[in-house]
Amino acid sequence: VGDALVEITAEPHTGCKKFVQRFGMDAMTFVNSEVGLRHNLRGIHAMVVRPGAVRVGDRIAKVAADDEKEARAC
Repeated sequence: VGDALVEITAEPHTGCKKFVQRFGMDAMTFVNSEVGLRHNLRGIHAMVVRPGAVRVGDRIAKVAADDEKEARAC
């Protein structure tokens, strides 16, 4: 994203108490179901691998695993 390198983690983004208060237990159950988790309905977790400037309109590009290892070494 922009000049930064971020890694999307495998950890699911699950609902919490605030989510239940806002949307209800049925919504929480659905987003944490197999279908909801597969579609990332609660979003994703990402980790900054290499900090950098991110601006409105910057492109997001998927980096191959080999390119990522090289980028981490820099």
